[in-house]
Parts: sequence; structure tokens; C-alpha cells
Amino acid sequence: MAVGCWARPWWLGWSAVGMAVVATAGCGFGVRSEPAAATKVSTPSSQAPALAPPPWTLADLTYHPCSVLDSEDLARFVLDPAARAETPPQDLPACSWFSIQTSLTGSFNIRFAPAKSDLSDLSQRRMPKPSEQQIAIAGQRAVLSPEIRPDGRNGSCSVSVSVPSGGSFYLGTAAAGIKTGVDWDVCAKTIGIATVISARLR
Repeated sequence: MAVGCWARPWWLGWSAVGMAVVATAGCGFGVRSEPAAATKVSTPSSQAPALAPPPWTLADLTYHPCSVLDSEDLARFVLDPAARAETPPQDLPACSWFSIQTSLTGSFNIRFAPAKSDLSDLSQRRMPKPSEQQIAIAGQRAVLSPEIRPDGRNGSCSVSVSVPSGGSFYLGTAAAGIKTGVDWDVCAKTIGIATVISARLR
């Protein structure tokens, strides 16, 4: 399972984008303006256990990280169903979705990853950011980290949310672009999706 999402900038993940959002190795995500046409969800082998109905622990999602959002969620949040799953033994558990561009929304990416940190002692986290906000999501302790682009508009937003059975999960949203941001509320979307996921975990 992934470690707490505080260790390094997400731009050290898929693409070298010069932003200052922090995440872990395995929690970072890059920015793409187009959905990945050939992406698919898969499990590493036939040995992966079947997933019972929610609520789940984070361990239950080790081989099923993309299950945290269903088809209705994908439609509601304008996400391409062709998600990108990362599972052991090649990777730490994570799932990424790309937006479907419409006239009402720009391009953005979503990334979900389980984490070991339970957020019980926020003072022990590495690399805290001045912009971080302590909030509650579905009654659980959470830390929200917004990021503003050089043009002063919204760029990306990430949240780490405690899970009752232990650990936490990371969810990050990044709008397309490097220097230019968007006018819609990236953190509101991040919180909305995180709230749906949190309700499915125990």
C-alpha cells in the first residue's frame, strides 16, 4: 500500500510539470489535455481476490482501485470510463481518470491512491504547505491542498482523507495546462469526489 501522500511533488510522476503540489511516490499525477484512448482497467493476475460490495477497507482495494467510482459517478463528474489502474506487483495501488471535455468543463485529471498515514498527527507530516487547510470530509479528518497557477487562476487541488479502519486515501485533481489555470472550482470538484469515495470506505 502506498505511503502517506506528502513525500514529493506530483510532477515527478508522469510528466515534469513545474507545479508545487505535494504527493507521494505513487500518488502523483501529470496533466493531460486528452483522454487516453488505449487505457484500460486490469488486474495483474488471476490471483487477485474478488471485490465484495462496499464498504471497503483500503486493503480491499489493492487490486481494485478504480472500483471506488461507479458508472453513475463517472457520468456525474464527466470522467472517461477508460480508467488507468495501477496494482501490485508492478505498482502501488492507484487509479487515474481523464475528463471528457464538454462545453461546460475543461480538461482535467483525477488520481486516487490508498495511503498508510492516518492523519492522526498532522504535525508529523513532511513538507507541509502554507496553503493547506484542515477540513472534514464525510466526518473524517482531511487536509486540502489547493494550487494556484502563475496566472492567478485555479490549477490543481489534492486532499488526503482519513479512513475509519486505518490509513487514509489521496485524491488529486489537476486542470490541464502548465502556466494557465481555470475559473471553475477545482477544489470543490475534488471534495465532491472524495466525499463519494469516503462513503464507500470503512
